[in-house]
Amino acid sequence: MQDNRVARRYAQALFGTALKYDVVSSVESDLLAIDNLLYNDPEFREFVTAPYTSRDEKMAIIDRVFSDRITALTMQLLRVMLEKRREAEIPQVRREFVTLRREHEGVIHVTVTSAEVMPDDQRVALVARVSELLGKKLEPDYVVDPSLIGGVRVAYENYVLDGSARGALSKLRERLKYDLLKRLG
Repeated sequence: MQDNRVARRYAQALFGTALKYDVVSSVESDLLAIDNLLYNDPEFREFVTAPYTSRDEKMAIIDRVFSDRITALTMQLLRVMLEKRREAEIPQVRREFVTLRREHEGVIHVTVTSAEVMPDDQRVALVARVSELLGKKLEPDYVVDPSLIGGVRVAYENYVLDGSARGALSKLRERLKYDLLKRLG
C-alpha cells in the first residue's frame, strides 16, 4: 500500500492557500495538465524524476516550460517539491488535492460503468437520479465494460449500485445456490 502522507501534506497546504486566494479550479487544472504531461511523455517524466539531473537544471526547465502556463501558486509548489526532492509525488498530490476539493464542496466521485457508451441524456438522467438518492452533488467518470452485457453499475465510496445484466445473473446464481443448499440441508 502506498504511503500518501507526504502528498496529503503538500495537497493540504496547496488547497488551503488556493482556497484563500480563490484559485482552486485553476490550480486543479494546472495539476491535471502537469500530471497528464508526466503520464503521457516518458522523456519528460524521466527528466523530472531522474536523480542524476541537477536540481538547478530541473528548475530552469520547469520555469521555462510552465512559468507562463500555470498559476504562480502551482509554480511555487513545483519549485518546493523539486527542492525537497519530492517530484515523484506530483501525481499523488494532484489526486489528494482533488479529494480535498471534493470533500470541501460536498461532492461524491462516482464511476458509472455501462456495457456501451451511454447517450448524454441517459447520463444526465442517471446522475440526477443517483444524486437525488444520495442527497449530494456527483462528479461522474464514465467507463465502458462490455462484460456487463447490459445495464449500468454505479460505484462510489465503498458502495456499488449494480443494475447490470451480469449483476442480475450473479444474484440469480447465488439465490439458486442458496435455495438448493437450503433444500439439501
